[in-house]
Amino acid sequence: MLYFQTNMSILKRVPENPILKPNQQNVWEHDGAFNGCVTFVDGVYHMVYRALSSSQVQNGVGMQVSSIGYAKSFDGINFTDHKQLVTPTQDWESYGCEDPRITYMDGKFYIFYTALSVYPFTAYGIKLAVAVTKDFNEVEKHPVTTFNSKAMGLFPEKINGKYAALLTINTDIPPAKIALAYFDTEDQIWSPYYWTEWYENANNHMYHLMRDVGDQVELGSPPIKTDRGWLVIYSYIKSYMSNQKNFGVEAILLDLEDPLKIIGRTEGSLLNPEEKYETEGNVPNITFPSGALIHDGNLMIYYGAADTSTALASCNLNDLLDTIKPIESPIPSESYPQPKKFTRFEGNPIITPTLELEWQALATYNPTAIFEDGKVHIIYRGQATS
Repeated sequence: MLYFQTNMSILKRVPENPILKPNQQNVWEHDGAFNGCVTFVDGVYHMVYRALSSSQVQNGVGMQVSSIGYAKSFDGINFTDHKQLVTPTQDWESYGCEDPRITYMDGKFYIFYTALSVYPFTAYGIKLAVAVTKDFNEVEKHPVTTFNSKAMGLFPEKINGKYAALLTINTDIPPAKIALAYFDTEDQIWSPYYWTEWYENANNHMYHLMRDVGDQVELGSPPIKTDRGWLVIYSYIKSYMSNQKNFGVEAILLDLEDPLKIIGRTEGSLLNPEEKYETEGNVPNITFPSGALIHDGNLMIYYGAADTSTALASCNLNDLLDTIKPIESPIPSESYPQPKKFTRFEGNPIITPTLELEWQALATYNPTAIFEDGKVHIIYRGQATS
């Protein structure tokens, strides 16, 4: 399909690619150094990336363990001083820390990453966490979301007085959606109460980007501010559920004051796997955008190549913005209409724990129901007190 062809006249790979490779002298990044995300502060490019170890024993399981690595550069291409920054030390990340996104704001670096809490990996054990640091030495960590999610990036400034972030939900129970979240305070970012309520109303925060059923999207870089709007680079994976999946890189432009509104979108992929370092590696044929920034009028897109190394491609920012086509609605096709809202029954809850019945004195939940012969029959889980 034409819209999925690569526009090679816009985005150019740098000749130094891949700019970050696995270092076999470091066990923790022996097999991978990929999905790098970069921020530029006070003349220094700070990169965080997914480091993949050689096989080791983690919680009694033989596996390759992911952690978050750090490196710095003065030109955005040559990165040095590699060190392991975030390691799986807590129960909610005990089997790995993956795919960081970094944003600098108010003197702090916010590094969101995927935390793996169970093995074998399953959707309910794949959630978001954040590491906050001022100097890449002392790090404060928090679990963030309470549901299956990956790829979260904080806006670099407050919007209408609030913190704001984009994230990808239901990544392992597709179709995934990229969505928007606002926070009144910093600690609300990692409040389970906030996220429980937010997820219940997730349909109000989503961008509908899929062109076809079976495709997949995932946030790439944290949002970048331009004169024309917030630029968001993301991964568009064609035929995700098939053996013919195709990893592409796309972009949308969001309204500066109301970032839930999409101003425009690229019509085709900016980058597809073509070079050897993109087609051969731990997972072949992947170009996954994980970070981006603007420098001297150029857009620099950092991406994971074959889940092995980190590469860089760039273009003139205005040239890219000129290719973004306006759209009138965040819903590009009739295939994904705006979801209908449910109305809660005013008499809720309809079944509650009963102290007189010991077997359901503590809780009554997780029902299933069937309608037959004019009656609704409900079976539910009743839980006794200890």
